[in-house]
Formats: sequence, C-alpha cells, structure tokens
Amino acid sequence: MAFTEEQEAKLTKLLAAFENGKRINELDPAVGELSAMQIEVMDETGETHRMELERAVSEAGNPIAGRWWNSTNATTKAAGWFGSLEALKKLPETLGLGRYLVADDRTMRKLDPKDSTRFEDGSPAVLDGTMGQCMWCWSRPWYFTRWSDGERDKWAITLKPIPGKKSYRIPVGGVSWLDAAVMDRTEQKLCSVISDDERYRGGNGSARPDTDPKKPAANTPQASMLGMPATAISTTNFGTYARKRGEGWEANWFVARAAVEILITVIMGDRNIQAAYNPERDADGLMQGGFGSGVTTMGWQEWSDYNGCYPLVPTNVGLEMGDGTGLVSYSLPASEGGDLGTPYKTFQVPVFFGLVHAGYGHLWRWVRGLTINQEAGVKTEVYVAKSMTAAFNPNSIEGLKKVAECPQAEGYIKRVSYEGLCGMPTEVGGSPTTYFPDYFYTNGKTQTGLRVRAAGGRAYHGAYAGAFCSGADYTAANAHAHYSSLLCFFAEDPVIE
Repeated sequence: MAFTEEQEAKLTKLLAAFENGKRINELDPAVGELSAMQIEVMDETGETHRMELERAVSEAGNPIAGRWWNSTNATTKAAGWFGSLEALKKLPETLGLGRYLVADDRTMRKLDPKDSTRFEDGSPAVLDGTMGQCMWCWSRPWYFTRWSDGERDKWAITLKPIPGKKSYRIPVGGVSWLDAAVMDRTEQKLCSVISDDERYRGGNGSARPDTDPKKPAANTPQASMLGMPATAISTTNFGTYARKRGEGWEANWFVARAAVEILITVIMGDRNIQAAYNPERDADGLMQGGFGSGVTTMGWQEWSDYNGCYPLVPTNVGLEMGDGTGLVSYSLPASEGGDLGTPYKTFQVPVFFGLVHAGYGHLWRWVRGLTINQEAGVKTEVYVAKSMTAAFNPNSIEGLKKVAECPQAEGYIKRVSYEGLCGMPTEVGGSPTTYFPDYFYTNGKTQTGLRVRAAGGRAYHGAYAGAFCSGADYTAANAHAHYSSLLCFFAEDPVIE
C-alpha cells in the first residue's frame, strides 16, 4: 500500500522522534520547584491524565483510604472510593481494629480475633476487669481529613497528614466494646467489664422495683440489673469516675466518638447505618450497607412498662463475635404477665469488628469534651476542649475552641461538621433515608444556656437513631434511665489545635 505525501511526512516525524528519544539517564536534570512538576498517570477511569509529581510522591508514601459522596444529591451511599483501593480494603487490619484488654497504665493486649475469652497467644483472658478493661481499639495513630473537591465530599483516613489539607490526628486508643458504661459501685470507677457481680450492677445500681406493669422475672438481667450497663449518671460524674483510672482515661471523649463515626462511615461506605445489612462485598471488594434497625424498635410505652426504660441488652451479648462484623439475635425475656414462652421483643444487635451496637441505639451515649452554647432564637455554637489531659468543666466555655454552629430547629440532619472533630449537625432538612439520615434534637429556639451532646439515640428512636444522631437539649447535670456513656482512653493527648 502506497502512502500519501502527508502520511509519509507524519511517519518521518514519528521516526525522527523515536531516533532522537533519550533514556532517562540521558535527560538533563529537571529545574524548578517540585510543586511545578507533573507526570503522566493512568487513573481510576482507565485513561491517562496529568498529576502533580509532589502529590504523587506524597500519596505513594501515605496511601489514602478514601470514600467520596456527591454533594449535589442526597444519597447516603458513597459515590465511590479514591486513593488506594488496597489501603481501603485493608484499613481494619492496618489500624488493628478489634478487641483488646487494656490495663490502667494503658498497656494493650490483643485478644484472639475469633474468641474474646483468649489472648492472641491462646492463653485464657478474663473479662471481669482483673486483666484489664474490655476495649475496642485501634493500635496505631491515624489521621482524618475531609475536604470538598468540586462536587465531591471527600473523607480520607491516612497514617500521615495530607499535605495542604487540614488533617486531624487520632492517637492510639479505644472505647468500651460494650458501647456503654459499667460502674464499679465499690470504688466508684467507670469500667468496661463483663460480670454478673453485684459490684457492677447496672442501671442506677439497684434492681428494678416490683411495680413495672409488664416486668420480666426477678432473676432476669432486665429486672435485677446484674450484668447490665450503668445509666442514670450525669456526663459530669461519668467523666469523674473515668478519670479515676488514671491519666489518659475518660468517658466518651468527643475525639473517641468522632473516631467511631468516621471509621464506620469510611469502611462501610454508607452514611445510613440503618441501611439493610449486606454481608457481601461490592464489585471492588469493599464493605457495603449498614446494620438495619439494631436496638431501636422498642416502643416507649412497652419499654416503660417492661423495666422503666432501664437497660435492655446485657453486656455479654455479642461476645461470641470476637472481632467479627454482623448481627447477633437477642430476645428479651418474656413478661411475667404474658406468655412465658414468647420473648417480649427480639433485636438484631449490630457488631462492627467487635464493637457491639456499632455506636447507635439501645442507650444514649453522653459525650464529654464538647459544650454547646445556645442563645434562644439567636444562635447555637459548638465548642471543644483542646486537650483531654487538662481539667474539663462542661459548665463553661472558657478556654474552649469554637468549631461550628448548629441549627436551632430540630430535624433530620442534612449537613455535619467535623471541624475540630466535633461531629455536630450544621443543617437540618433531610429525611430517614437521605444525607446524614439521623435526627438532631435541640431546644435552642426557646432556651438559653450551655448544653452537652448525647450520641447515637436509644431503643425507642427507630429511624431517628444512628451514628450521627445528636441530642443537644440537656445540661451536664442531667441523668436518665436510658442515658449511659462509655469508657475510652488514648495513649497520648488527642490535642485539637
């Protein structure tokens, strides 16, 4: 086949370009700033595009486990992943997520991933506090970075800060894997143990009176409160009791709460934690879906009649899951006045890599280190403590850092801020299936004063409950039957700058 003159000219140019090409070691040294240099890459679309060399080097040495959401629509499911797919798949393993026993000096000892009654080396582990507190931990520090990239709301977890972005450091630490408090009634210390000993009696420290209309049998946990979470304690007292364990211990410090919310959202890839549970991985091999309704379907009256709205789920539920993820069926003992063969209620209890309840439902969780300052009909401001090791007074905003403003109307959450790792809503107007599909409770329109946050919702909240659910209508002195907290710790001070 003969070529036209034009085709011959093009071939001549191509041949000349090939012959004049140089090996890398024959090129002249590059000049200028690294930030001005670019390279050719093939991205997730399969097409070749340009990329800043400085960014490529940084991300190669600091893989991003990232999800992004389309900020122009209301969908709760992540629109995609970014960074390193492998880093996202292996994130739980990389961070060492799972169950540990942690001594008061914060020494961590990993439990067997499949059997929480043994350590990794196979030796027996006792969960009554004598060998340490039952904690759900991450064993290495990590960073959370969130930013907008056009229409993309990006959430990234890395092991180093991302250059040019505001990255928040989460030190090694953890929270009670029970997702609720246990009180040592003898020493007045906050604990995370599994024990039926009277020393750790849950609720308000007493068995339920014999007056609940639909009470269960007296020897059940729901009536005796043995082996149950502690409630009816103010957030102030929870903090005092936690700090008795020594330096680095607290009661659901806001940074620990933010860590739980962020990890679940990035790993599962869905802001709706009540989305249907799906044990299958998606096409990219990533986790997907939520955990269903969890412990949120108890009617207010049926709970009140049963045991006065005190704890329903014992602390040993989900023990058999180890570091697993899934649902555990738990049935409440029958009411004495009903059919003794029929459970009063059955729940599918969520477990997220060993964290029972996965941060929502059952009992409200008081959050420490975060104070809400509201002026009726004017504005509601959110403040956070800069240090956990310093003294914290929830009745003052002196020395705290303002990080966000909340709406003064309650409703389903549309926007959430993680400025200062506060995890507080900044806009409502969503629904049970859109945006951040959990509820924000506030009395900011009508009341002035300082308030504290409660997180996750309780057993009768239904669709209102979830990882982002926030109650901001009580003071630090309030204590209720269905409000708990949870022991947390950090290996070093989780400073907010």
